[in-house]
Amino acid sequence: MGRRRGVAAAIIGLLAATVAGCSAGPQTFDDDVPHDADSGGQTFAEMQESLQRIPGLEITAEGGGRPNVKGNTGYVITVELEAGHTLVDGPALVTFLVESAWSVREGWQPNALVTIYLTTADPSSQVDIAAAAAEAGWMEPGASSIATPDKLGTANIDVSTTTGASHRERLGDWPGDVPAVPQGITAGK
Repeated sequence: MGRRRGVAAAIIGLLAATVAGCSAGPQTFDDDVPHDADSGGQTFAEMQESLQRIPGLEITAEGGGRPNVKGNTGYVITVELEAGHTLVDGPALVTFLVESAWSVREGWQPNALVTIYLTTADPSSQVDIAAAAAEAGWMEPGASSIATPDKLGTANIDVSTTTGASHRERLGDWPGDVPAVPQGITAGK
């Protein structure tokens, strides 16, 4: 009887260890994605400050957060073209925004998308941000986004290690160099 109890206790212990191992929770990718670089690039606050130096644009950025359940992380940048202004150089704007996101050393390196939304206070503005991204070489030629009365479209820039490998090569090591704020991107009407 004592031997049966010992075997039963061993089996229960083995099952408990197996169950505990299985219920350790979902896999996290925090250590698989580079984050919090010691040097290079710029801080998130420095990037935000540089984004505000382009006249006629209100730009907000979110990103650098922990990878999601699929291990993906990226940036969402919303650009509002203010009333009384036009976007003169969309390709330069897209390049500046992608390079800015890549240069942030705080948080996690983008490894999926840098998404740019363009909105406008003036519905008569005609700018296709996806076409601008394609012209700048960040999206396939002929890319276009559907405009609505309050949105001029979306550009999704792939910075993954697979389908976005050419973009990563163009950007260089993370965190990238801090891009200069381009001049002449917008003009007053």
